Amino acid sequence: MLNFRQKYVLIVLTALLFFPQSCKKTALPNEKEGEIIYTITYLENDIEKFSTDLLPKKLTIFFKNDNTAMEIDGFFGLFNICNVINVKKKTNITYLNVLDKKFYYEGKFNEPAAGFGMIPKLNIRPGKHNKEICGYSAREAYVILPGKSVPIPVYYTTDIPIKNPNRATPYSDINGVLLEFYLHLSKLKIKLNATEIYFKDVDEKYFATRKGYIKVSKQQLEDILNKLME
Repeated sequence: MLNFRQKYVLIVLTALLFFPQSCKKTALPNEKEGEIIYTITYLENDIEKFSTDLLPKKLTIFFKNDNTAMEIDGFFGLFNICNVINVKKKTNITYLNVLDKKFYYEGKFNEPAAGFGMIPKLNIRPGKHNKEICGYSAREAYVILPGKSVPIPVYYTTDIPIKNPNRATPYSDINGVLLEFYLHLSKLKIKLNATEIYFKDVDEKYFATRKGYIKVSKQQLEDILNKLME
């Protein structure tokens, strides 16, 4: 027979099993800086030599004073791509690390990020429904992705204080932080779902100009990225 303590532990463990926490959120009094972590789901994978099990599992957005840094690590740390928007400097720079090689492309301030912006600017129309994501009321909008004919929903919130958070993405017409959306990264078609939101001090280094990188054109950077994923 189980004693009271054992029964209590069993009930708690059962509750955790059947009612998992799908999203984490932590807040500070000043919610102007922090990070958002998204899980990556691969919708299509045209890379023959890599299983999706080996591909990156998360995308992270760091934000501070309306600056943003959108970053993906992959292939066991051998690959990193990061788009940095610095509002004060009005710069839009994409950095790409492949093994010991470092490249960067500086685009126009409101230009879709190299690598991340491989789908054109989307036509967006408002939806009618809301749902809760990470403790936020997320508004629905509809987009039609390239090669598709049926609109699909994406979700965003206006409760995280970042101005023009999507200026370097195909979702620039949405004035809110995306919590569930889609991107193309080279040959990969991915869905992103926010799973963790932290309001905390963010180091300025994420938004500073990086040294030791070779300047390339947008096409060159995307060619390097495509070559990596052949």
